[in-house]
Amino acid sequence: MSNYKVDTVVIGAGAVGLAIAENLSKSGREVLVLESEDNFGKITSSRNSGVIHAGIYYSENSLKSKFCVEGNKLLYNYCKKNHVPYENTKKLIVATSNDQIAIIDNIKIQAEKNGVTKIRKISQKEVQKIEPHIFCQEALLVPSSGIIDAIAYMRSLVGKIEECGGMLAFNSKVIKSSFSNNKFIVQVSGKEDTIIQCNQLINSAGLFASQVASRIEGLDKKYIPETFFAKGNYFSINKDLGIRHLVYPIPNEHSLGIHLTPELDYSVKFGPDFEWVNDPKNYKVDINKEKIFINEIKKYLPDLDPNSLNPSYAGIRPIIEKKDKLKRDFIIQTDTIHSIPNLINLYGIDSPGLTSSLAIAKYVKEILD
Repeated sequence: MSNYKVDTVVIGAGAVGLAIAENLSKSGREVLVLESEDNFGKITSSRNSGVIHAGIYYSENSLKSKFCVEGNKLLYNYCKKNHVPYENTKKLIVATSNDQIAIIDNIKIQAEKNGVTKIRKISQKEVQKIEPHIFCQEALLVPSSGIIDAIAYMRSLVGKIEECGGMLAFNSKVIKSSFSNNKFIVQVSGKEDTIIQCNQLINSAGLFASQVASRIEGLDKKYIPETFFAKGNYFSINKDLGIRHLVYPIPNEHSLGIHLTPELDYSVKFGPDFEWVNDPKNYKVDINKEKIFINEIKKYLPDLDPNSLNPSYAGIRPIIEKKDKLKRDFIIQTDTIHSIPNLINLYGIDSPGLTSSLAIAKYVKEILD
């Protein structure tokens, strides 16, 4: 059995865990990232839509609205500075019937409360000028939305962590942790069992954050929320339809709806849909959903050729609040709640986690400082 000492352990090598580790590494801390998979970002972070969100949907003063709006700016700046592929595509939120126009009016009001700037309502005629294939009655144009190569982004973060002397350990599953004498003892199972001593412990395990927290001795279980799993399927068309904007329908009771995302190579994908699942590793695309996808897509893309649609991939998101979508928010839990110094647990980091990652990392560092 091996033994190591480091300043900080970050559990989880998704976009948020890597962003936290990168921020802490460049401040001079010796950081170790533990990841149970065999590479970074293999779960939620590489199985989302790859959208840079603006922050328009979330409740005012929520962590999602705060970190998304701030993270949007930070992420664009990071991509420019570090040559990460991205595109500021802008987004159209389309009202495909007259009764939906009031809904996009309310979305605009919420966006402005959250600090999203330059969002504006445009007419059917204006939409036709910029996206002739898209049908709607009216739309919101959101200038700060875009797309990013999430894998390239995470690879860049990994490089920066290692440049600063940080380390990543893959195939390393945390079995249990304990806290005594102001130190954490983390037991890790991998090629060989390892004991790691650290001063700070960050649980950014995404889908498995509640599981990881339940293995921390001395952490009262009443502070560990239950994590529910929401699966989303994606279908794609592997050719250029000439569509350059993100196109979103009106949000439904569960999610943002089956939206159109142009890829960096100009192909397009559609999704995700939404369903509750029990298995957090069932990534098989449900091809029985194809008819539902076609019906939803045709509402804003009436010329869709159904035969061009192909199953693409599926992703699963961690959801803390199952019943009320409006109450869903990130949970970043510190010793002000659970009383264990230098322990930070991050729960429910679903969308817009990728967009928010650098802002969350900045916040976590401020807490530790």
